[in-house]
Amino acid sequence: MTENIPLTGGRQDFLDNGQWHLAVDISRHGFGAWLLPDESLSASPRIISRIEWQPTEEGLLRRIEDTVYDNPTVLDDYSADIIVESDRQLWLPASLYPTDDDCADAYVSVYGGDILDVMVNDLRNEKCAFMLTPGLKSFMQRSFPGARIWSQQALLLEASSQPHESFKGLLDIRQSSFDLILFRRGELLSASTHLWKTDTDIAYILLNILQTYDAQATETEIVFSGIRDVRQSLGKTLLPYFKTISQKNHDLDGKEIPTAVYLAINRKKKYAYHTR
Repeated sequence: MTENIPLTGGRQDFLDNGQWHLAVDISRHGFGAWLLPDESLSASPRIISRIEWQPTEEGLLRRIEDTVYDNPTVLDDYSADIIVESDRQLWLPASLYPTDDDCADAYVSVYGGDILDVMVNDLRNEKCAFMLTPGLKSFMQRSFPGARIWSQQALLLEASSQPHESFKGLLDIRQSSFDLILFRRGELLSASTHLWKTDTDIAYILLNILQTYDAQATETEIVFSGIRDVRQSLGKTLLPYFKTISQKNHDLDGKEIPTAVYLAINRKKKYAYHTR
């Protein structure tokens, strides 16, 4: 599916780059880009492009490059958040892995690849090393100089790490995969990505991970986000078994957007933790 939305009035209307912010979402499944107006503007957010493709490693970088070049607006000099939806992420304690090079070395020792392709998010106590496809990091550094580059899990963790009394989980459902972030009294226990085909797959994996960490469902708060119909159905099924289940709707001008994109464009601009 391709959704290219003409920018009313043409690109000239968006040349005041300081009044617009760019958000880009890149995954094995597709590409999305949005322009967000400054609060001083009486303007609505604009969809630049939403494109979906069949997930594959072969040719992925070329697809991403072609999509960016086909949408030259994204290459203008906007402040930007780039979200890379990766299913290969490695969380490390910052005290043991103080530098990005340390994190990249650890990532390559687990997943293989080239350390030059590994990106790192720094969240004070933890660091998240990740990559999507070879060459993507250097392409983004050339195409989006100065942009904040995020893994989707880093944004989920940052948004959900407030102190609480017992166990808390954030489960974000995307096309064919979901992320689960699990905390105990505000401390990170687990951050993982899993494949799914049915609601039952998600429920089974969730309950299995809770059992692994001796977390009773009746003591666990769960927050669902992501694909609306799936999470709502799953929430109704699991509600009797959990302490609480809540749902997060992430819309932009009435249209559902990826959770990580929503978190990136709504976080405080002064918050400075990001990938170098």
